[in-house]
Amino acid sequence: MKPLNPAPEFTEKDLLVEFEQAQIPLHYKSYYMNKRYNFFATIRQFSYLWNCYMLLEKILSRDFEVMMELRDPKLMFPMVLFMNGHAKMRVAFELGSAGCLSEAYSILRDAIESVAHGNRIAADPALLKPWVEKNDGKTALEAFKKEFEHNKAMRLFDGLPELHRLWRENSEFGSHTNLNSIVERFKIEKTATHLQYLLNYCGAEPKIAVMALFDMIHAFEQMENVIFELCQERLKLDLELPTMRAQFAQEKEKVRTHIIQTYSVQRPVDDGGALRRSLL
Repeated sequence: MKPLNPAPEFTEKDLLVEFEQAQIPLHYKSYYMNKRYNFFATIRQFSYLWNCYMLLEKILSRDFEVMMELRDPKLMFPMVLFMNGHAKMRVAFELGSAGCLSEAYSILRDAIESVAHGNRIAADPALLKPWVEKNDGKTALEAFKKEFEHNKAMRLFDGLPELHRLWRENSEFGSHTNLNSIVERFKIEKTATHLQYLLNYCGAEPKIAVMALFDMIHAFEQMENVIFELCQERLKLDLELPTMRAQFAQEKEKVRTHIIQTYSVQRPVDDGGALRRSLL
């Protein structure tokens, strides 16, 4: 298991509190420490990404704070689904920052889906019935699948093409077991006498990690846009949100430009390889 950027100056005491040092078994501790180190290293080495994400986090928290006392009862359940998506966003970015990219992609997909479900029910409140009754027999399950699983591009993600693209990409990079989801962590080490294969449980090359984390921030922004558009009659009256959202947009563009220049990012010829497209 390879840390993002090994640093011998960090010891077990630097990375783990006393309780963790005592309670985590030795065979598990190296994995746990690598994740913790990667998380710290991401914040320190790629602070521009972390700070950009924190700006968006602040916006989402403000959205929910303003909408806490609902004036429209039909928005109650969609808001629950939006908050569920936000909870998953946080876990996804923490895992991504710790170098667990495939796992982060999988949870990010869930976050996108939760927000899409909330948006669909808000657009048609009658769909709350099949959503809630999903487990009430075969007929109820088929009604749910018709509205939320079949022809996702035209139903669940109607009017949300960018979120649909991101949902599909994260299915390939994390949720489904395929070459895309494991190729970057599979390694073969060969010497004159031995051939060893391994799978890095966490860690990533800096360029891959940076692009993946930016892609997550882009996805979070798309989800926040859904929430803002749906709740804009209330949210647009808040005096802080316009400034916060404008500041984030400027910061995101600066980060995007910095990444492209630093890592010489270019669009692949077929526009469909492992390189994420949110940067370009």
